[in-house]
Amino acid sequence: MGERTEQVITLSLPSSMQHVDLLKVIVTEILKETNFTEDIQEQINLAVIEAGTNATKHSNKENPEKQTTFQLILAENQLTIAIEDEGEESTRPETEQVITLSLPSSMQHVYLLDVVVTEILKETNFTEDIQEQINLAVIEAGTNAIKHGNKENPLKKATLEFTLAEDRLEIVIEDEGDGFTRQEVADPLDPENLLKSSGRGLFLMEACMDSVTYENNGTIIKMVKYKGIPES
Repeated sequence: MGERTEQVITLSLPSSMQHVDLLKVIVTEILKETNFTEDIQEQINLAVIEAGTNATKHSNKENPEKQTTFQLILAENQLTIAIEDEGEESTRPETEQVITLSLPSSMQHVYLLDVVVTEILKETNFTEDIQEQINLAVIEAGTNAIKHGNKENPLKKATLEFTLAEDRLEIVIEDEGDGFTRQEVADPLDPENLLKSSGRGLFLMEACMDSVTYENNGTIIKMVKYKGIPES
């Protein structure tokens, strides 16, 4: 068999019209990776937005407790888009909304993290400085998951789950790698490590977020930024 060229990007959104813009932005960015003409890209984008709007507005009746999932499959000469609606209602509080992005572990997709988190942060009341800190932390965490966790194996997924709550933004990043022990990662501020790159990403994440915890042998990282005073 030849080398697999198919890549799958999955986006799960609450069934609320406020998130349709996020879908449009992501599809627009993904289409830039294809060789479709500008006219064809516009047609695809319009079709996806219409399908997403129908799933959100008509099938799921704009119930934010239900998720609409979009699967975008990029092959060598085609783009396939599958949409699943009428999912099970969330067991989370009504005030929480969850957006999930799953990416093949290829560094060419890291820019999508910036696109997604930038759009998500527009729905929050974080200051511009705080938004920049969150964005940096997400890029670092996503890059670590793809590059170090999954070793840039496109058959492995890096999954990011964003939970928007009244008092916080919670981000969970999961990879399919072997994991690591946080205590064994060198401190980048130690004089002996100043010229080393290892540990800098984790240090930046911990400096930018109010809380960073490592679970499942480091393959799951949970980051939290509070909108007010962090919980003790």
